[in-house]
Amino acid sequence: MRSLRIALLSSLMVAVAAVGAFGGGSGEREGDEQTVVLNASDNLPDRTKGWGAVVEEINAEFRKAHPEVRFETESLPDQPYQEKIKVYATAGELPDIMKYWSFSTLLHPLVDAGHVEPLNMEDFQQYNWLPGALESNVYKGELYGIPVSADLWVIYYNQRLFEEVGVDVPTTISELESVSATLKDAGYIPLVTDGQDRWPLSITYDAIVQRISGDFTLVQRAIDREMKFTDPVFVEAAAAFQNLVRTDVFPDNVITTGYGPARNLFGQERAAMFLMGSWELGLASDPDLPESFRDNVRAMRFPVIEAGPADIDDLVAWYGGNYIVNASSEHVDLGIEYLHTYARLYPKLVWESQAGFPAQRVEPSERDSQLARDLLEIAATAVSTSGTTGLDLSTAAFKEDHQRLVQDLVAGVITPERFAADLDAAAERAANR
Repeated sequence: MRSLRIALLSSLMVAVAAVGAFGGGSGEREGDEQTVVLNASDNLPDRTKGWGAVVEEINAEFRKAHPEVRFETESLPDQPYQEKIKVYATAGELPDIMKYWSFSTLLHPLVDAGHVEPLNMEDFQQYNWLPGALESNVYKGELYGIPVSADLWVIYYNQRLFEEVGVDVPTTISELESVSATLKDAGYIPLVTDGQDRWPLSITYDAIVQRISGDFTLVQRAIDREMKFTDPVFVEAAAAFQNLVRTDVFPDNVITTGYGPARNLFGQERAAMFLMGSWELGLASDPDLPESFRDNVRAMRFPVIEAGPADIDDLVAWYGGNYIVNASSEHVDLGIEYLHTYARLYPKLVWESQAGFPAQRVEPSERDSQLARDLLEIAATAVSTSGTTGLDLSTAAFKEDHQRLVQDLVAGVITPERFAADLDAAAERAANR
């Protein structure tokens, strides 16, 4: 009987611990001091290096100001993490603070259910954000969380190859076409990207829409059904994208070239340019790539339309790593203070460790490669940024349709007019889901 009572007591203690794993934080006695437990969750399982190590540094600094705080952190890879947050939200057991995506299909349901604490916009404007970064977490007029990382859509290029064939860095689409023709005549592939996975093509389509219109909001407006994807600007952008393939800016096999092969063609100096995001800043230090490449890899802005309305410093950039506070937490004020600490410390720490690209302006260091300096300069001089790109502004079905249609467009399987009509139909289906 005694052993049965002990077993039942042990089971009860396990159950209580499980229910309290998140549930908005708690206070407990540790010695003679009251300890405040802040439950945190993110998608950074490795805490010994990279972004996870940066978070641990931030947590340590926060505890210096709040020695009564103890963090209990659960970290999982992306997909399991997303699923677990949905489970916690359904059960009303979300952590006090969490890293989560700002994409409408992920963050907005949490906000609509009342799970996310709104923040004072003015309080957080002091942290030198890139233009539009903080606004990427505004929903229905309120700020919900802070973005901490940025992804910039740029063209990497090999300066040595440009000098060898005698071309300058293109700033317009027509210059890009001319430079590509010269590079191809010299035996180089002009520009590669990951067409096989399709999403880079969707992002590039958004970039071309903005270069033609000068307006980053058109895609969102079409998704919201305030305008149609059959409007002339979208058809013109589709035709311009097809033309980049027809004029040999992209290779004929662009839609079957995956990320690894595209990066390798560029890194082995067979391709002169590589269309990809700022996460590739490690190209300049990758020991598997030739020294001649590492010493000459640079980054440039996506070209504009000559005499068009867009500015070369209008930047396709979106923001992630967003940190939010559970509206039901017992420690909302402490959670908001943690977000301030994060915003203050993260840019310098993450840049020093090269663990990511911050959503805030930072000064280059002496040890930065020229490529890293290029990317920082592109970010620092941005006059506007796109925020979340079109394929992540609607439903999962719309995203799949967008990627399929843009790949067909680039392959020449459908006309620009058909592309626009089918994309508009996909947006209509998503709006009426």
